[in-house]
Amino acid sequence: MDYNLLDKHLEEMQPYFKKWFREYNIMLLTPSLESAKYEVLIDATFNPKDAICQQYMYSIYNAFHELIKTYCYSASAYLIEKELKEQGEIGWSNYWKYEIKNYYFRSIIPRYFSILDYIAVMINEISKQSLISNIKNVNFQNMKEKLLTVEDEDKAGWLTGKDIKEINEILEYVYVDITDEEKEILRPYRNKETHRYLVGIDEMTVSIHRRKLPEEEKKLFEAKGDYVYSFKGKPEFEFAKLNTIIGKLINNLDLVVSKLLKLDIMEHVLIVRKDC
Repeated sequence: MDYNLLDKHLEEMQPYFKKWFREYNIMLLTPSLESAKYEVLIDATFNPKDAICQQYMYSIYNAFHELIKTYCYSASAYLIEKELKEQGEIGWSNYWKYEIKNYYFRSIIPRYFSILDYIAVMINEISKQSLISNIKNVNFQNMKEKLLTVEDEDKAGWLTGKDIKEINEILEYVYVDITDEEKEILRPYRNKETHRYLVGIDEMTVSIHRRKLPEEEKKLFEAKGDYVYSFKGKPEFEFAKLNTIIGKLINNLDLVVSKLLKLDIMEHVLIVRKDC
């Protein structure tokens, strides 16, 4: 380890680290999100229904705001990346792009889907696990489909028919303004990043893949097997496109969290407005 070189690089980057930290805090302190206007707290209630509502909403609220912090770290690093690139500092620009910006950015979409699953678990717990009895099967998509089968006047645990109707309406906001093309990006990204490998954003990570040959290609290339290995010629995902999608997702989830807190069932969840 060359500590002298390390000290030199730290001194060279110190103004940018300060700017990064400053821009990050400005983004956090001047949010446009509705849920940023208040905090969700919990108390020592011994009522099971109120405890479930308080504690799960506290968890969901804070998970969402950790996601916002992660996004702000990434967005402020992007500003530094662009500034250094404009100055011709390509090496340092790439450092901020791949080592800092992408480090935070790549986890946002998987965390978004995790929060949707947290919401599904909360709904199931408030229903006393009557909506989905096998907790291993509880996820956002399964819960959304199950709620649509509930009759208007039916109850589910502590959930009234009115609660269920409003929850159905709230969950529709999750993919508002997300195009079919963008949805086709989201799910593969989440599955690959979570279960397969570290995905490449404006860079190549895993380029080789095995695919089944269509019959016309088998005939064209006189292939003997049904499968072929091929290499991708460009990165799987682009930051610019993902960033546009994530901006929409954050706004949607902000609306979902804010509306969930206004449900009748959440009347004993402790909400403290920051502007009070």
